[in-house]
Amino acid sequence: MARQPLNVLWLIDHVCFDGSLHAGGRLYMNLLPQIDPAQVRIHPYFLNASDAVVKVFKENNHPAVNLNLSKLDPLAPIKVWNLARKHKADVMHLFCFGAAMYGRIASRFNGLPSVVHEFDTPTYGPYPSHFKIIDRVLAGRADFALAASTHCRSFVRDLRYIPENKIDVMYHAVPVEKFEEARTWDRAAARKELGWSPDAFSFLAVTKLGPERGNEALIEAFKEVKRQVPNATLHIVYRPTLYHRLPEKYKDIPWITDPVATRKRIEDLIVGHGLTDSVTLVEMEAPERHEPYFAASDVMVAPFEDPKFSSVNLIEGLVFGRPHVVTDVGEPADIVNRWKTGVKVPVKNPPELAKAMIALAKNPQQLAALSQQARAAAVDFGVNAVAQRLSKLYMRLAEGERVEAPQAGAVMYAGALR
Repeated sequence: MARQPLNVLWLIDHVCFDGSLHAGGRLYMNLLPQIDPAQVRIHPYFLNASDAVVKVFKENNHPAVNLNLSKLDPLAPIKVWNLARKHKADVMHLFCFGAAMYGRIASRFNGLPSVVHEFDTPTYGPYPSHFKIIDRVLAGRADFALAASTHCRSFVRDLRYIPENKIDVMYHAVPVEKFEEARTWDRAAARKELGWSPDAFSFLAVTKLGPERGNEALIEAFKEVKRQVPNATLHIVYRPTLYHRLPEKYKDIPWITDPVATRKRIEDLIVGHGLTDSVTLVEMEAPERHEPYFAASDVMVAPFEDPKFSSVNLIEGLVFGRPHVVTDVGEPADIVNRWKTGVKVPVKNPPELAKAMIALAKNPQQLAALSQQARAAAVDFGVNAVAQRLSKLYMRLAEGERVEAPQAGAVMYAGALR
């Protein structure tokens, strides 16, 4: 049996994206306090974080230490090895490419089991050839891998060369305070705060306005929804799409880097369809406060046209019992398939999208059943469930057990690891 508490070295190299903590950063921030230190003691490090990120973690009394290591530092594997020795680590949890590279090289010397954790896929162009070479050489040094979505899981399998039976999916972990806040929100009070009609049937899309988000299809679909459900309203809550590097496939889109022009396109669509009295476009400023919108809405909509887009907002909406209509692609479709929390429609198909939205608006029994299913599913996405799942994984790896992921399509949090 592995001794307790286990010592686990956490190392992450990609914490901040688009001006805010990305999925890895949020997990790093929210998950550590929920892991029982009597069972597992976490030693968290940044490979190289900006001053802004360090400040955010310091203000939240998070113990992560910034190593300030360059991704080209030839001594980095030795430094990671020394960290593992210093903390008498039993397992290394390596978040994102740089950490996974140096940590897996270090594992050749220290013999420790390692978990590779990936959140990204090649968004801005082809996966670099030298990354592929490094991944192929080090593929055998990963005892297990976690991916942020099924799309990411395919990337880890196909381009990072880790066998599929070693890769599990771990979606966004909802912080405890989100559950607590959901219990305090009243639907009528939320609508009053937002200025929404108390009698409207309200659809909510929390999104961005860039390409392939499906906003154009949603607005076209809503024209038919409004015709058949006169009291329907649609609220599109968004953050501006800011690219630190423009994806190659978007380079010829003239409005792509101009947030004002991007919004103007959507506003023109709303006006063109005669929906100005029933569709609102709300820019969300940092810090984001989606909770009133979750509480006030009836159904969430995610009409994405690309599998890479995140399901974070849908998952947090589950805590409020919000079912959803999603396109049959990526994370949202996977969540509907496994947890039965909503309905799916084909991609880029406004008539089918409208049909599904109308059906939920006109069927209170189905809506209530999906809402109940959403609340039940939300527990599986909470940080407590994820912390227990990770602790179990660390213990099994520390005991030298060969761990396999559940088969694709399983509800991972309920079935967990085999």
